[in-house]
Amino acid sequence: MLAVYVGLLLARIGTFVAIMPPFAGRTPKPIRAAFCIVLTAFYLTSAAPGWDTAFATKALDPNPLLYGLALLRESLIGAAMGFAFALFLMPARIAGEFVTVQIGLNISPSQSPTSQEGGGPITVAFETMGGLLFLVADGHHLILLALHTSFSKLPLGGSAIPDAGPMLAGLSSSYELGLMIAGPLALCLFLLAVTLAIMSRAAPQVNIYSVGFTLQVLIALVGTLFLLPEIARAISFSIGHAGDSIGSYWGQ
Repeated sequence: MLAVYVGLLLARIGTFVAIMPPFAGRTPKPIRAAFCIVLTAFYLTSAAPGWDTAFATKALDPNPLLYGLALLRESLIGAAMGFAFALFLMPARIAGEFVTVQIGLNISPSQSPTSQEGGGPITVAFETMGGLLFLVADGHHLILLALHTSFSKLPLGGSAIPDAGPMLAGLSSSYELGLMIAGPLALCLFLLAVTLAIMSRAAPQVNIYSVGFTLQVLIALVGTLFLLPEIARAISFSIGHAGDSIGSYWGQ
């Protein structure tokens, strides 16, 4: 019976840790496994979550098929929660990717600190800023609180599954927030493009392509420097928006 209980607990916590950033990024697998084991040991010794009454009566001699379905359910719940928390950093990545593509720096992607996918230098900078602001806002406490609440809302071995509607709504709002973060820099780059177009008509002999690329990178760097407080405020707003959505979903 204990083995069945631990298996269900490990299935939810393991998939949650495996998918949720920053653990799903470049964190070594031993560290992820150790974190999963520590969380499981904590719940077993200090705050053992309850499980479904109907399933508990069959835990002494579980049906392999039903137990497999229960493990699949717990894995899906953990994966859904990990994906939901990935929305915290998605607006910053979308904003960075948008600006990176606009200035043409996406041809040489760098290693991302939060995911296996690479990104441009501005994308990495925005993701790093988002991760630091997430920690400053005590987002890691919200993660553990939501994981703890999930055991009371969705007991181990039950039949209920979380509604995917709020997560899909959060995904669509993440794209909107990402474009909002990149808006000021996009406006600067648009004005630069208009200026270069006028220059190309006034002085056709000037090589606009070589000059334009250098100016785009310069405008992006200078604009990021001057707009850094506003960008940080917008990223903080996107993190708070995602936190409020997840908190209201779990009734917190």
